[in-house]
Amino acid sequence: MVMRKLRTQMRWIMLAIVVAFLLSTFLMYEGRGTRRGPRPSSNGAMEDYEVAQVNGRPLMRSELEQRLRNYLENYGQRGTASLDMPALYKSLLDQYAFELQLAQEVRDRGIQVTDAEAEQAMKEYADQAFPTREAFYQSLERSGIKVEDYKKGIARQMANEQLMRTAVGEVVVSEDEAVRFYDTMKELFYRQPEGFKVHLARFTASGDAEALRERLMGGESWEAAVSGDAMVSRDVISVTDKAIFLSGGAFDVGPLAPMKSLDIGQVSHVLELASDDFAVGLKSERVEERITPYDEVSADVRVLLKQQKERQNLEAFERSLRDKAKVEIYDEALFARTAPGASKDLAPKAPESGDAVSAATEDVSGDKTSQ
Repeated sequence: MVMRKLRTQMRWIMLAIVVAFLLSTFLMYEGRGTRRGPRPSSNGAMEDYEVAQVNGRPLMRSELEQRLRNYLENYGQRGTASLDMPALYKSLLDQYAFELQLAQEVRDRGIQVTDAEAEQAMKEYADQAFPTREAFYQSLERSGIKVEDYKKGIARQMANEQLMRTAVGEVVVSEDEAVRFYDTMKELFYRQPEGFKVHLARFTASGDAEALRERLMGGESWEAAVSGDAMVSRDVISVTDKAIFLSGGAFDVGPLAPMKSLDIGQVSHVLELASDDFAVGLKSERVEERITPYDEVSADVRVLLKQQKERQNLEAFERSLRDKAKVEIYDEALFARTAPGASKDLAPKAPESGDAVSAATEDVSGDKTSQ
């Protein structure tokens, strides 16, 4: 389901990064005015200034640039053209508005996470991701993150998750919906082409592959020939425990082509897949083309439709939050509409639900007035 993403271990890893960024964001506001409009300083460098305001909170040029750097780094973008910048800045401003409005919604609904709950979540993560809790605390210290700040970040994250779960609500998929989806999409999603089930074993040395082939040709079963004792002295890349399905087209061209003419139960010659990659294959079963019956995939269909509905609910909620935000732009030139012909490939992507919640944690930890 959509919200499952919010409970993955990666969430906690990203949270540590987020908290570190939050601390630096907090320092940006200390002693800084809210002057609007670009203006060079006495040494010719551009002074920091307020480019926009969301719900009464300023967005400074320095923070906007930091957000841009984070985005480009996270998505591995390079060589962004100048014509793309207004679209990038506008998307980052929209995300900033969402973050602040999400935090406001959490406060308005009175969603709170106790210190004990955050403490427990932090300990669970430490136990899962580190050999000892001491190693976890040492990792925080090396990153320059205080335990209390990290715990506050977890509490905000958990509160955001509670809000998002409420927004998604209880989603139900009826039998009629599932059947209609299956009937519409079965040719695309549930047609299995003709093919074969095969065993493959790959080695870095052709001699090891040949030794396995000799045992198979001598009458040993695949299970016995690739058992741990049989393979202990060989340099193995991979071995299939269970036969894998390959469509018939997999044997038309390429290194597996010699297996096309094999009968069921026959062993291939040593196949050179690549440099230092040699394989032996065994055809174990022919699979006829068929459409998987509804009864076999009904559970998967329901999961897919439920995820789709949850995502729709969540996206509608995110749009409603952005619409509620009061945005004032002070430097229109930064956020001007992208000129015709400019590339759209580098515009920030709409955040995944988990990304949106994690990003929203960035918003407010540095804002003294947001608590």
